[in-house]
Amino acid sequence: MCNSVVAIKFTQNDRSVLALIPPVALRLAPAIVALALVVISGFAQSGKGTSAGRRSVTLNVIARGPEGRQVTKEDFDLYDSGTPQEIESFSRLDSGSRLVLLVDNSANLKAEGSALQKAMEAIINELYQDDQMMVVCYNESAEIIEDMTPDLAKLQTAPAKLTRKGFPSLFDALVAVADSLSGQANTGVEKRAIVLISDGYDSESKTKFDDALRSLQEGNIVLYAIQTPDRTRGALLRDKPKPPAALEHLTVGTGGAIYPFEKFAEAAKIIADDLRKNWYRLVYTPSGISTLNMRRLLLMAHSKDIELRTKGSHPSKYHNPY
Repeated sequence: MCNSVVAIKFTQNDRSVLALIPPVALRLAPAIVALALVVISGFAQSGKGTSAGRRSVTLNVIARGPEGRQVTKEDFDLYDSGTPQEIESFSRLDSGSRLVLLVDNSANLKAEGSALQKAMEAIINELYQDDQMMVVCYNESAEIIEDMTPDLAKLQTAPAKLTRKGFPSLFDALVAVADSLSGQANTGVEKRAIVLISDGYDSESKTKFDDALRSLQEGNIVLYAIQTPDRTRGALLRDKPKPPAALEHLTVGTGGAIYPFEKFAEAAKIIADDLRKNWYRLVYTPSGISTLNMRRLLLMAHSKDIELRTKGSHPSKYHNPY
């Protein structure tokens, strides 16, 4: 979770809103204590020939193998910071998922309102048993159209509530939603994902792009993107990536994928298959590396018939959000 903001949900004019609140001064002391613990843990991990302070790490892996066969840990290698790692366990998760359908409803998104509603319907209608979904639309703020629920009938009413207005604060919305989804981890739910309908454009978020990506990676949240045409037509943007690059970094960075808007029906089915049949849990204990810095992750399959995705990196444990 990004430390620069906290997401809270409140009711405003009979609508639920996800708001980003800066940390108050009273939280500084716990933060300092937490930082000290990180430093102590890092020293323990850097000790020669000792396993003191080492902690196991869990990764979401989207794995596709030959039809009718599950992927096993013998089918690939894991590298952390270029160093091969021993995989302690690797198993498919057959439990339900928690999803957020996050939709850019700004006025100048290059998608017709009717097409946008159909895309939402296609994703909602793939909801599976034991799954729950929340529908959030965002412009300058993130608004909950339908709160987390397994009720398909309720979710199917959400697209009709879409109102196009304002300018998109995508990065703020991502942090708010990530904070909400991370809370689901406390209930034991491991499969947490965001399906984003957007071109990747951010207008005036207070959150920086790197902090938005960090919040997703720290929360172990997979992001899928249904990509609408770029409203900026490739224009350079100050202090942020171009919209297509933003979506690329967000999906590669979390183990997700991008699909073109015109193929939303096909994308909805592929995403549903990932959630139902292709989501695995990988556990390992980092060895031979420093766990304080940002570390690149790589999965290398032994066969071309196996496709693997996980988040692109572990974020650095040192972070100054200000």
